[in-house]
Amino acid sequence: MPARHRLRHAHPARRTPLLLAAICLTLAPLLSAPRASAADDAAPSKVLPVDSSAFVFSPGNWVGDAGRAGKVYRQTWYPGAYVRITWTSAASKVAPVLTLDTSMFAGHNSPPVLACNLDGVWSGDVPCAPEITLDGMTGPGKHTLTVYVKKEEQKNRWGTPGQSGANVTRITGLKVDADAQPADVATKPRPWALIVGDSITEGIGANELEGYSHLVGQGLGALGYEYCISACGWSGWIHRGDNPPGDVPAYYNITDSADGVGGTYHPDDSRWHMVDANHSLLDSRGHLSGYGDVGQEPAIILINYGTNDAIHKGMIPSDVQASITQCLPVLRHAAPNAHLFILIPFGQYKAAELKQAVAAYNAAHPDDHGVHLIDLGPEAARALTVKNGYWGGLHPNPRAHATFGAQITAQIVATIKPQ
Repeated sequence: MPARHRLRHAHPARRTPLLLAAICLTLAPLLSAPRASAADDAAPSKVLPVDSSAFVFSPGNWVGDAGRAGKVYRQTWYPGAYVRITWTSAASKVAPVLTLDTSMFAGHNSPPVLACNLDGVWSGDVPCAPEITLDGMTGPGKHTLTVYVKKEEQKNRWGTPGQSGANVTRITGLKVDADAQPADVATKPRPWALIVGDSITEGIGANELEGYSHLVGQGLGALGYEYCISACGWSGWIHRGDNPPGDVPAYYNITDSADGVGGTYHPDDSRWHMVDANHSLLDSRGHLSGYGDVGQEPAIILINYGTNDAIHKGMIPSDVQASITQCLPVLRHAAPNAHLFILIPFGQYKAAELKQAVAAYNAAHPDDHGVHLIDLGPEAARALTVKNGYWGGLHPNPRAHATFGAQITAQIVATIKPQ
């Protein structure tokens, strides 16, 4: 008898367990997934606003309705950005509801997808919606919800002067029990790491939250650091980011140089000092700032650029060299005490130029011991030359990202915490 008919002709007593099992398998994902709906209205509740001390946003990633801050919302376009919300409640009868403004998606954008961790329980594929009800909260006491921007379309993210990007995640609050209070937070801000790069740093080629940048950030987080992933597909030192022709400026745009020297710097078409088209990443002293105030410079900067500057047409080698060389002292001024790591791209793109720029900087600044190279070597490049190979290709797969992330983290930690 063909297998497809066996269930139909089975004895009812034998068929019932099979049907129940099939129903359970069908419903299991629905029962465990977050619910894009309101929480139980029977229990008293309130909304923690985004300016509550319960919220800790990843530094360098978020802006609000009042510059880098505000009471109404916080938004980001950066994949890998996160917010951690910590509160206490004696009742714990209301399932937390993350509230968002999704009005910008109407008609032209697929909503970004989030990953959420509530008291250790993960939900991995959560499209942005006006209300997202999260299951898995433990009993009365302290609760922690961490929300990550997992993936989004690579377009309409940067915005234009006076106009926000449309493809952003905009959080407005968290609905919780009426007796909830922000949990105790550290009185001293944590140090933070700024991780900059292109589509490889954004995680393209890996499954979301499996990219090396997320893994490096998580490793540093275990040492007490916050981190910022500032990555954009297609971008480079002088190559614009996002789907061509690209609405995101190059990192440090130089034109009309000669032999890697001189040229014209275009601040309005460079993103190293900007969060998006309308918000500066600098404080009033011209230093990189986690949230816009003074004294919030990163302790670590890691930059992975050069791939798109090498593989795309129209990129003038002299301008790439000038960009790298001239950007290093500018970054040092903007983060005077940071360890600055220049990562040679995994495919060894622009390796000679990057090494030359770092060597020139160190020769000109012998007292500055904080500018470093990280080079995983030609072995990593060779592993990526086979298209769809064991480690992926131009865009490494999760296996390669895990290996690279471990190696990069080890080199950073050995440098900042010498044995």
